[in-house]
Amino acid sequence: MKILYISNNYLNGNSGGNYATRAFVNAFAEIADEILLLYPDKGQDIKKYVNNKIKYKGVSNNKNNIEKLFDIYIGKINRYTNVVITEIKKFDPDIVVFDGSRNSAGLIKKINKKIITIHHNYEIEYYKDTPPSILWRIPFMYYIKKAEKNAVQLSDVNLTLTNQDIKLLKMHYDHNNTVKFKKVGCFECEKKNIVPNFLEKEQDNNSLVFAITGSLCDIQTVNPIIQFIYNYYPIILKKHPNSKLIISGKNPSNKIIKSCSKFPDSIILIPNPDNMQEVIHQADIYICPINLGGGLKLRIMDGLKAGLPVLSHVVSSRGYDDFQNVGYLFVYENKKTFTEMLEQLLLEREKGKLDKMKIKNHYSTLFSFESGVKRLRHILSNDL
Repeated sequence: MKILYISNNYLNGNSGGNYATRAFVNAFAEIADEILLLYPDKGQDIKKYVNNKIKYKGVSNNKNNIEKLFDIYIGKINRYTNVVITEIKKFDPDIVVFDGSRNSAGLIKKINKKIITIHHNYEIEYYKDTPPSILWRIPFMYYIKKAEKNAVQLSDVNLTLTNQDIKLLKMHYDHNNTVKFKKVGCFECEKKNIVPNFLEKEQDNNSLVFAITGSLCDIQTVNPIIQFIYNYYPIILKKHPNSKLIISGKNPSNKIIKSCSKFPDSIILIPNPDNMQEVIHQADIYICPINLGGGLKLRIMDGLKAGLPVLSHVVSSRGYDDFQNVGYLFVYENKKTFTEMLEQLLLEREKGKLDKMKIKNHYSTLFSFESGVKRLRHILSNDL
């Protein structure tokens, strides 16, 4: 089996999308006889991030900003318009994988191969919460919706990270119920010990430590964290005044820094940590307050990997149904439900029902690289 894999994410990045793409392309590499990866090239070395079986080719976009703006207005919303057809003729793959429907824009109707599209989210929902520049917002949103519709309807299989994304994509693009969707979920991007061992923090409900992590410069992370600091963190302090809150991640914005300074005695801001898992292991409870965007929020994986129970906004809980069902993830929507879920979590913790090793083992079962490869192999064998 020969696979051509087309990515829109920078393989060496630390965002959720970068991480998920590394996991998917490495999983396909485990299954394929040959695999060629096309990826956006900014001169980075991706060798250490991908399976050594993978042949890869970086695709640059050296156009100036005016040329890029013009491209968007005529529907060229990816860098692969003049590359993919050429590579298909040279490589002659059995399967073409579009990692995101944006990559398929202007191409999918020209390809006479088996096609898989991986939907990291419902793209329209994502871009509405992360609005493109006002200079090109209207044409971009038009073309991204067109690309997503074509990808859904013309792909042989559509892979998603969550069941919620299947429902949204079906609702908007599959009115005749003829499209094939499969949830592959997300998983670790390589074979390794995915549950690191750190000195475990002793349980003490009188001095709780909470942790929030993410890219502290992205609008979908910054705004919800600031809302949490002002609207929800005081609820924690009122009931548990000796608590601390760790906020850690990439390049904190000035807004984040200013908001954290409102609670100088209890909020600990850790920018750009060398080892995020080491930071998270200082906490008792992981919080994901993100209430924007769609798809699966990969940062929750970091909390579960550390064996921590998770308190999550309902928007961020997508894709973690199994953890909610077994009682390791607690979901809130407003101040009232946040208060209720916090107290329920602490009560379960006091009863000894939130054992760290059990959470870690459950995480390994669902999110290991091997489990992802197994799910993907089953889909390719039975649905393509």
